Amino acid sequence: MEDSNQGGDTPFDLTELTGFQFGPAWAKPGTDTASSLPKMQSFDRAERRGGPRRPSGDRDRRGPRAEGASDNRRSFRKDGPRRDRRDNREERPRRELPAPAEGYRVELRPANAILEIFSKEIQKQKRALSLLDLARIVMAGKDRYDLVFMKLENGGMLVHSTKADNACWLTEAEAVAYLWNAPWFSELYAAEEIEVEAPKGNFTAIAVCSMGGEVIGPVNWHGYQAALMSLYRTKYANMPLDAFKNKVTLNKDEEAVQAWLASAGKKTVWKPTREDASDTVLEDSKAVEADFVANHYNQVYEVVDKVFINGATPRKVLSPGLAAHVATLSDRTRRSPQMLIPNLCHGLARHHMPIYKWQGNHYTGPSRVKMIPEGTVLADRMMAIVNWSKEHSGEKVEAMFAELSGVPVGTDEESKKAASDAYAPFAADMIWLLEQGFIVVTNDNAIWYPKGTAAPAPTKLEPRKRSAKPKKVKKAAPKAEASSSQA
Repeated sequence: MEDSNQGGDTPFDLTELTGFQFGPAWAKPGTDTASSLPKMQSFDRAERRGGPRRPSGDRDRRGPRAEGASDNRRSFRKDGPRRDRRDNREERPRRELPAPAEGYRVELRPANAILEIFSKEIQKQKRALSLLDLARIVMAGKDRYDLVFMKLENGGMLVHSTKADNACWLTEAEAVAYLWNAPWFSELYAAEEIEVEAPKGNFTAIAVCSMGGEVIGPVNWHGYQAALMSLYRTKYANMPLDAFKNKVTLNKDEEAVQAWLASAGKKTVWKPTREDASDTVLEDSKAVEADFVANHYNQVYEVVDKVFINGATPRKVLSPGLAAHVATLSDRTRRSPQMLIPNLCHGLARHHMPIYKWQGNHYTGPSRVKMIPEGTVLADRMMAIVNWSKEHSGEKVEAMFAELSGVPVGTDEESKKAASDAYAPFAADMIWLLEQGFIVVTNDNAIWYPKGTAAPAPTKLEPRKRSAKPKKVKKAAPKAEASSSQA
């Protein structure tokens, strides 16, 4: 089964990428360099909360506490203790997730489309990005990652839909039950309403499903059990039968009884849309399901050993055991995005992005970080950039441009134009250094010089001389021993 996003056409709501304005817009001709210096979005936790984190020392600036004041300031108000809002909440029954299906290996991987965006933007904008930051971006949207299900030896089936709904089930029964909610149902069957004889009897109450409001019929009606099971199979087969029956209520209103009697005089039947069955009439849901298994099941479904399920896939088109895997693994990875880094490494490597470890974290960028080889001669501007980054590692790029060019960033249009013209040559040379990995610019627009020992200059390897092999000395053949008897 191929990756569902291999084509890269999946639209993404990449609001988290708006801070990726790292592109060298200031290096493009005719661009207002001073005003277009990129402002990179920082992924610091404090900024994600909506503002900078207050230093711990600022707490003392509020002044000393009154003597005897309670340490728990939030516990009291002027008019008395604060009531816990949770006390006023009604206890809502929590819906328990089914257990994740056993016998399957499950991995969470970044979708191919988001990897293509990362590769394109990083190569265009020449920034080094932490893989942990990229993992957070991936987990910020469900459509940005896939879950890969691989069947183990003790695993059951993986029944995957060949239709666009991308439904996936673990049993044939689940796949057949989904028929009634599938968007492609009308392609296979057409519903018709026919007149039938209304039921006769003394009916005083009507059973109604409280979840969807569907009318089932009187409990003393001979067709009640069939109607109950038909509703269960067509709409609620993804929940336990006993739980479904507990949702059935009785309506004793006379108007409800009369309305049901009027509707019971009509019956819905189905006709297959295929050419060879134009005269076939399917009386009930069981007949429709049997016809589907016999004529369409192998066209709609395929049994696979591996399937990609996008994180945004609706849970209603997944087997409950698979949906539980999607919910638990995606939630765990969202809380601990470092879990995604190994698969992020593999995905970026497929897009020819370099992965390296720098400052104790994994990064990707336009090139691997490396030292300038000994004896390398650089142009004056490039050497000035390298020396500045050595002395001011971690400071902003715009500060370097202003210092090296001698032109500060101005406020009026004329000063901005002068700064733009002065910075452009330095920006072009800096981009070359970034592509070589000799310097690094991170997503907060800080420039860094990689620390370490300079790499030795490449030397020309001389052809290896073949050592003279000692000549083999042939051993003389042993002389024949003189015969003890002479002729």
